Amino acid sequence: MKSPLRTVGGFIRGAVSHRDLDLYVLAASALVFTLLGSAGMASAAALSSATLGLLTFLAVAQIRSRSQVADIADARRIRHTDVLRSNFPENLVGRRQDARSLLLIGRSLGRTIETSRAYLRRSLAAGAHIRVLLVDPDDEGAVHVAASSTADFARVERLQARIRASLEELAGLQGAGGRLEVRVTTAVPSLGVNAIDIEYESGLIVVQHYEYRPSSEAAPILRLDTSDGVWFHHFVAEANRMWEDGQSWPPTADRAVRRAARPAFAHAFGPELVEVMSRARHLFITGVTRNTLLTSEYGRFEQWLKAGCVIRLLLVDPESPAIAVAAERYYAHRSPERTRERVRHALGLLGELRQTTGGDIAVRLTRHPLALGLIAVDPTEETRSPNSAVFGEYYTYQAPGEPKFTIRANDGPWCDHFVEEAEALWDGAAPVKL
Repeated sequence: MKSPLRTVGGFIRGAVSHRDLDLYVLAASALVFTLLGSAGMASAAALSSATLGLLTFLAVAQIRSRSQVADIADARRIRHTDVLRSNFPENLVGRRQDARSLLLIGRSLGRTIETSRAYLRRSLAAGAHIRVLLVDPDDEGAVHVAASSTADFARVERLQARIRASLEELAGLQGAGGRLEVRVTTAVPSLGVNAIDIEYESGLIVVQHYEYRPSSEAAPILRLDTSDGVWFHHFVAEANRMWEDGQSWPPTADRAVRRAARPAFAHAFGPELVEVMSRARHLFITGVTRNTLLTSEYGRFEQWLKAGCVIRLLLVDPESPAIAVAAERYYAHRSPERTRERVRHALGLLGELRQTTGGDIAVRLTRHPLALGLIAVDPTEETRSPNSAVFGEYYTYQAPGEPKFTIRANDGPWCDHFVEEAEALWDGAAPVKL
C-alpha cells in the first residue's frame, strides 16, 4: 500500500507537469482575489495589482498557446505537390520482401525482376501470391508504342529483349511455391505499379508515371496506403483492371496463332504513292515491264528528272527466257512476244525521257523472272527521309491482280530487306545504253 507522502508527491508531480497548469493557477488566483475583494479583506490597490498580474500571466499563457498551435499547423501543413516524389520510397524494397501478395505492372520491369529474383523466390516459398504484368513482346505494335516514349526510342529491339529476359527470369521462379501468375498486355501501361498487400489494412501502392522520354528516373511517383482513402482505392482498381485484361503467359498455341503478325495487302496503291514519289530524291523501280507506270505517269517522270531526282529501273530482259516464264506465270492472258513488246516500249519511253530531260536515269535488264515488283522511295542511306518507303506488289501465278503492300523505312527490318534484294538483282543485271 502506498504511503500518504508518496501519494501526495505523485499528485504534486502530476500537477506540475500538467499541460494546463497555467490555466488552473490563473483560475485559482482569480477566485482567491475575487473572494478577498468581496469580503473586504484586500485593498483596491492590491486588487488592481493582482488584476494586472493575472492579465500578464494570461497574456504569457496565450503567447505560449498560440506558439504551440502554430507549430502544430506548420507540422501538418502539406502543399498540394508534396505527395509527388522524384524517387521510390525507401521502404519499398523491404515492403516487397515481406509482402503476402504483390502485383507488379510495367513495360519490361527488367531492373526490378533482375534485382528482386532472390527475394521473390523466398516470398513464393513462404506462400506469397505474386502477379506480374508486362507488355506483350510478341506484339510488335505494342512494343513500338512502349519504346516510342522511352529515352532509347530507336532501340525497339532492346525493349523487346528486356521483356523476354524478364519473362525468362519469371519462368525460372515457377514451382518455387506460393502462387506466381504472369500475364502480358497489348494495352501499353501509362504507369508502373507496385501494389503490396492491397487486400489488407496494411496495403500499399506505389505508382510511377511513365514520363515521355525521361532523362533520368521517370516521375512523378506516388505512394498511397489505405489511410489515403479514395485515391488508394482508385489506383488499386485501375491496377486490377489492367491485370484482368492481360493474357496469361506463355500463350497457348491457338492464341499464339491468333496473335501472329499478319501482312496487310491492298488491291491498288492510293494517291500517297505519287505524292511521295514527287518528293523523292531517288527512285529505285523494279518490275517485269513497268509499261503501265511509265505511260500513265510520263509527264511526272519528266518533272522529277528535271528537278534532279535520280531514277533507276530494273526490268526483265526481253531477249531472255525469263520473259516466257513471266508471261506464263504472271500474264497468262499475254503471249511471251506481247510481253517482250511491252518491255521494248518501256525502254523506248525511258530513252525519250533521257533525251528530253537530260536527267539522271539508269536502266538495267535482268534475266531473272522477278516474283516481286517494287518502287523504293529514297532507299539509300544518303537519301533516307521521312518519306522513305517500299511499295511492293507480288506477281501471283496465273491469278488476277497483284497483292500490294507498303512498308515504311522505320517499320522494322523488312523495308531494308526488300531493298537489299533489289540491289542484289541490280548488281547482277546488264546495263542498258539509252
